[in-house]
Amino acid sequence: MDPAILFLLTIYCPCVDDMVHVANVLYLTSYLVRDILWLRVLTIFAGLSLLPFYCNCSDHILWAPIGWNALFITVNLIQIGILLRERRPRRMDGTAQELYDKVFSELTPGEFRQLLKRGEWREIEAGTMLIQRDSVVHDIQVLERGSLEVRSGGEIIARNEPGQFVGEMSFLSGERATADVVATEASQVLAWSQESLNKLLDRKPTLAFKMRGILGRDVVVKLRAHGKPVR
Repeated sequence: MDPAILFLLTIYCPCVDDMVHVANVLYLTSYLVRDILWLRVLTIFAGLSLLPFYCNCSDHILWAPIGWNALFITVNLIQIGILLRERRPRRMDGTAQELYDKVFSELTPGEFRQLLKRGEWREIEAGTMLIQRDSVVHDIQVLERGSLEVRSGGEIIARNEPGQFVGEMSFLSGERATADVVATEASQVLAWSQESLNKLLDRKPTLAFKMRGILGRDVVVKLRAHGKPVR
């Protein structure tokens, strides 16, 4: 073995057993943090803390655990690089940036860019019916510009303003539309097919958790606007 490595192991020898406890404390801490980035960072330090124990300051070195540990550390380093790239702030075009600031600010810029890639900007003419009552809703949309009316039995029961969603109840519940939604003026929406969005969220649990929180708050705001109790 390299003399330098032997020297370092000699320094560690008096506290090899303690390093096992340090590693486990780091693993425990990683399970308690909510930020996936810190979880991966703590996991790497925990793995590094176990190396003196695996080397054991003797001729008998546990190469198999060292190899697996090196693999886990490498995987976490790659994932940290991906996370940092996703979180890197990059300016988007004006419309997308405005929508991000207004509705999706709790997402990382990278997460929002993933949504944008799967979405479609649509220009809606005044009088267009976006959703018809009792129909299957295939899309979920967020209003970026304009105004929409929610109608039931010919009566206006709500108005959607920029930043509010269309079809979110059907997306969350899987049920048919309970009202008509009509554009009252020229409008613009960002739309996703429910199938495409669900595929993305199935692969991105953290994004799915945040998106359902955003949609849930949108529903709460609408219920309160109708004077309905929210529990």
